[in-house]
Amino acid sequence: MLRLLAVTVALAGCGPEFRDDEALNQLNPLGGTPGPRPAPMQPASGAASTATVELGRLLFFDPILSGERDIACATCHHPTLAWADGRALSVGTGGVGLGRARTPNGHVTTRNSMTVLNTALNGVTARDLGPDPALAPMFWDNRVRSLGQQAAQPILAADEMRGTRFTEDTIFPEVEARLRATPEYVTRFAEAFGAAGISRDGITRALAAFERTLVEQGSSFDRGALTPAQRRGQAAFGEHGCPACHGGPMFSDYALHRLGVSGLATGVRAPSLRLVAKTAPYMHDGSLPTLEAVLQFYGRVDRRLDPALRGVRGFSPQEAADVVAFLEALSDGSVEATAPQQVPSGLTIGGR
Repeated sequence: MLRLLAVTVALAGCGPEFRDDEALNQLNPLGGTPGPRPAPMQPASGAASTATVELGRLLFFDPILSGERDIACATCHHPTLAWADGRALSVGTGGVGLGRARTPNGHVTTRNSMTVLNTALNGVTARDLGPDPALAPMFWDNRVRSLGQQAAQPILAADEMRGTRFTEDTIFPEVEARLRATPEYVTRFAEAFGAAGISRDGITRALAAFERTLVEQGSSFDRGALTPAQRRGQAAFGEHGCPACHGGPMFSDYALHRLGVSGLATGVRAPSLRLVAKTAPYMHDGSLPTLEAVLQFYGRVDRRLDPALRGVRGFSPQEAADVVAFLEALSDGSVEATAPQQVPSGLTIGGR
């Protein structure tokens, strides 16, 4: 049975100011000084209430949202795995276990599970501190916009949480009925949304409100506390063309790029490199197991595939080691990683 460990780390909040503007400008293909990383963006209605965030937290860990009541959002976005799952391709409904030990039962997705950490900052670039939260790009292919839209998709997907007993049209009515039959959820939805009560909109808004709290802070890079190897890696990162896709405060342009990796003919989004050292394996199909393998891939990539690849160069072994050290400096910040001790449905926290 999947058991979530309650690991408490410093509560996330607004990221600290960058300390090394000159170095950041070298990483910034858009020009200008990025300045402080902004706080997580909130919808036009304003910051979510504590009641809404806590409701979203419980829903995130509760299998009640899945068709077979056997998988939760936290199954593929686990706090002890940097809010990802450590697998090449995620295992959906019917699976048993956690992370690399999870055993599939026919429902294996076609994508690597992206961490939900810093998702509230999707779209933040050096020139533009971020789109309207309703326009923030989500998933490897940017196919939906906003955290609320993102939150609905795994529940609707047959190979993720929905399963085959329900359709896209019937899964949310089923979930809403289950929640209305759970007294604690009735109370919590009333506290969060008043007379609106339990609805699909409330479910996704609560999940999005919780995800907005999952922002790391205090990395060695942000504190200006780089070792000599990390500084060499930072320089090599810039000199070898990496900022063409991975520039700005979040180390991503959030655009789609063609890389010649399997699966997405339209290209894949350049993911943020913050916390990247904690979220192996890499690429949208999980085909590269280590950061070293990623750097080797970019040394041999077909530079004709995408304009952003034209300035990318391969790394010597020493340069590669230094770049990995630099990426580790982007990955050692503090994050919120506390799981609830129980969920209102009484089901196993995080799924089977």
